[in-house]
Amino acid sequence: MPPVRLAPRDELAAAARVAPLLRAARELGGWAAGQPGVQAGAALDGAQARAACEELELTADELAAAWQVVMAAGQQADAGRAAAHGGKSLRTSSADDVLDEWNAALSAVLASEELDGLATALYTAGAPVRIDALFDAYASAAGPGRSGREPGREALSRALETLADLGVVELGTDETAGGLTVALSPLGVWGVHRRLLDQGWHVPVLSRAEAKGAVGLLATLASCDAEDGESKINAWLACKTQEQAAAELIAAAAAGSPGLRGAAFAVLDRIGTGAVGQVRAALSEPLLRAHAAVWLHEHGEDVELGPADRTWLLVDLGSGLLEEADPRDVVSELLPEVSPTAQAEIVAGLWQVSHPGVIDLLTTLSEHHPEPVVARAARKAAFKARSPRSGEPAPAP
Repeated sequence: MPPVRLAPRDELAAAARVAPLLRAARELGGWAAGQPGVQAGAALDGAQARAACEELELTADELAAAWQVVMAAGQQADAGRAAAHGGKSLRTSSADDVLDEWNAALSAVLASEELDGLATALYTAGAPVRIDALFDAYASAAGPGRSGREPGREALSRALETLADLGVVELGTDETAGGLTVALSPLGVWGVHRRLLDQGWHVPVLSRAEAKGAVGLLATLASCDAEDGESKINAWLACKTQEQAAAELIAAAAAGSPGLRGAAFAVLDRIGTGAVGQVRAALSEPLLRAHAAVWLHEHGEDVELGPADRTWLLVDLGSGLLEEADPRDVVSELLPEVSPTAQAEIVAGLWQVSHPGVIDLLTTLSEHHPEPVVARAARKAAFKARSPRSGEPAPAP
């Protein structure tokens, strides 16, 4: 299962309080408690169902879903609704009480084979899914049910409506393809997460650092292996539009260290063309100009990209590697496919790059590069970089 971000309990409780199905179940439980002919735990007969629908203004499908919740929660007990809830409404009940009640309703609703399968599929997807594609995939995976027939779209549509009425899913529109989409709401993610956890699934949760935004995500990636990092990136991107994610990554890169800048543009690769607008706007930022120009060039965009951009980016990437890696590893990774002679030529000109990390990088190359010709070029370039430039004051000690 992908890692998920769980919303704060107060936000979850606020969403549960306005879930139409939970409200309908409370009202139906109160109505049933005042009907002497209603049997605890029994289905409503035709006359009772019609009376409940008329008095509570429910459709037949809404009544069926609400009664399922009522029976599971025991809200039709003789003591009545007021006693069952301590006389408190959904609005005045505590967050914990509301969420416990909502979670019991979810368990009752997901007793349906179609609903349980849909909720789990949406949790696994971790992003909005086209409804028609979801139906096709679910029908193919489910195959013939107990009745021997494949699940029909009408039944699955009703299942989605029930989930929406409980606040488990949110419906939307795919602007590019023009179709309807569905995704778990934050409340639905919390509820299905609890359910899967109880069933023994490994269901990781994003840490607080990751929940803070792009900076938290990028900081977390520094300590992840490749597989874990991929899952964290997927989960983070699934919670945002492409433009939102790109804007957050650009802002993090502008305010961060060289290593964080490199990581941000690596994640922007996952967004692709959806990030082009935000990356192009970053061309005006001195610290991001080279990263943005190279990124746009690699994604087929028309952009001015000169030697100065490439050398500045080389220094920035090297400085980023020095934040975490052993200097000897940095030396071997910086220009791995370039001959020693060509490396020496490139390194000899790095002193001209206006980058705060250029002296540290040149010093590292001079002390740890295994090729003498490159090490000598780095020592000379470092000396030039430390010396006052023509018309410029000497750097502060």
